[in-house]
Amino acid sequence: MKKFFALLFFSLIFSFTYSQELKKPSEGKSLVYFTRASATGFLINFKYFDGEKYLGKFNHGKYMVYECEPGKHLFWSKSENTDFLEAELEAGKVYIIDSEPQLGAFKAAVKLMPFDNDSNNYKNIKKYERKKEGILNAISGAKEYTISDEDLAEAKKDQEDLVKRSMEKYAKRKAEGEVYPTMTVNSNYVSNVETVK
Repeated sequence: MKKFFALLFFSLIFSFTYSQELKKPSEGKSLVYFTRASATGFLINFKYFDGEKYLGKFNHGKYMVYECEPGKHLFWSKSENTDFLEAELEAGKVYIIDSEPQLGAFKAAVKLMPFDNDSNNYKNIKKYERKKEGILNAISGAKEYTISDEDLAEAKKDQEDLVKRSMEKYAKRKAEGEVYPTMTVNSNYVSNVETVK
């Protein structure tokens, strides 16, 4: 019985602590957090995009919050490789995409992993809790990355060729039948209970 109450107390403290860390989207918008929970390749910047729109770049110890229109999106990240994630977002919901560093030939590669808030989709509850804690720690223990309009305009110009090549690569692979990870309306959002009201 003592273990049950200790676990309940820890869960309440855990939820309260992290509930203050997540923002709520504006009316009619969706909010996407890009995180880097793992410190592997911590110095390497991953670049982030929404389709042809450049969002910015950051390394471990930072996270990015992106408010956007609900609906279909193609999120992708560039490091040594290019990784794509198809998403369908709903207004008023908060989504989390964790950027997992992968072994690369010269520098860390990137794999975009949507956080699945359904604990039933994990092998066991401990794996779910570890993943959730790691991602929320990556938000609460990190600095929010923001890019200035001037830097964004300069970077966008520098990224034009990269965007063109990456969109062509995505279209070609998709036409050849490659299946990309998806983030769906109902299975990959953080409930409003966990966002700041």
